[in-house]
Amino acid sequence: MTQSQLDFDARLSFTKYNERFKVEKPYAFKIPLEGTDIPSSNIDHSGTGIFHVTDIRGIESSFSLAKNGFAILPFRDDLSYEDYHDETKVQKYFREVEELLKEHLEAKEVKVFRHAIRKRDAAWPERYAGEVYKFDQPTTVAHIGNFWKPLRGPLNDWPLIYYDSSTVNRDRDLEPADLIYPDRVAENTCIYHSPDYKWYFLSSQKTSEIIVFMQGDTLVNAPPGVPHCSVPNPHTPVGEPPRQSIEVRCLVFYD
Repeated sequence: MTQSQLDFDARLSFTKYNERFKVEKPYAFKIPLEGTDIPSSNIDHSGTGIFHVTDIRGIESSFSLAKNGFAILPFRDDLSYEDYHDETKVQKYFREVEELLKEHLEAKEVKVFRHAIRKRDAAWPERYAGEVYKFDQPTTVAHIGNFWKPLRGPLNDWPLIYYDSSTVNRDRDLEPADLIYPDRVAENTCIYHSPDYKWYFLSSQKTSEIIVFMQGDTLVNAPPGVPHCSVPNPHTPVGEPPRQSIEVRCLVFYD
């Protein structure tokens, strides 16, 4: 099939704008609030929009971190699928990720600080309403992250899609939000709908192909992070197993 035949349209979820955000920062508590009258969140993710998602297979080299906020990098994957469930071997993967990014970004130092393994339950999302499941599920709400690859491939089931950061208006489209955990407060970014976004994915992604994202930068004029999410792919081959992936977040330091 040609590239255009693997493109598809997808409905994505976004944060709905709230006038209250002018005086109250968006937030979401990740702790129980029983016995209080405090809402667990003031964020509404019911905004939606339909976008064309373009397959970049064959034109991967046309995209770069500097221009688009993401890039596809080759990766020598020496670990088997089972190895990713061995903490010692996963640590080896982290060191390889750090070296790859250090070389590609010409950085002084790269440090992995967080990772997540996601395994899509075969019944998700149709039968997944608050049920306890060991692994994180794919997310259908646009958000920001930075280093991703499948644990087995080629992958087409619920692929990761991501937008070109050059199509975002930082002041209009993005809204910082607080996430309150029992032991810390983190900051995330809410994404508003915009018809200007251009979304992409990599069809039949191999375990030796890594998607690298810009998440954030201390430089004032640096490009914004790259929101991404997962959507059902109408071109997924019959019988392909549910998606499994690993996401790694790194801190990158320069002189």
